[in-house]
Amino acid sequence: MNRFEWKVEYSVDDAEIDRQHAELIAIINELADQLCGEGPSGGARSVFDHLAHYVTTHFAYEEGRLAQAGYPDERIAEHQVEHNAILRQLQGFERVFESGDATALQEMMPFLYGEWLIHHICGTDKEYVPWLTGSR
Repeated sequence: MNRFEWKVEYSVDDAEIDRQHAELIAIINELADQLCGEGPSGGARSVFDHLAHYVTTHFAYEEGRLAQAGYPDERIAEHQVEHNAILRQLQGFERVFESGDATALQEMMPFLYGEWLIHHICGTDKEYVPWLTGSR
């Protein structure tokens, strides 16, 4: 399976948020390793654990940073709705996995890459860049 690398088009021009988004790519690669049988034994559980920690810290940081940058409250609320939808989807994958259905890992890959990285980060997150950079 292909490994994913950080690309400049993923940047939101904030070093800490970019570092955190690069961590998501590392998690996607951990999952890819599991799907190829190249990860450590029991690694699927560690992918979910890594995601749980990542989601709670990243979403809280990003939302706080947006408030600090003066991003409009109603747009932060919309962003939180997307974050909550991502969280619920991840919890759903975890429940399926915990029930013994390993296909949850395969189904999670396009969600992490497509829905989260491409749609959310390269789409929704790009909307706040002018506030972070002061160029609005």
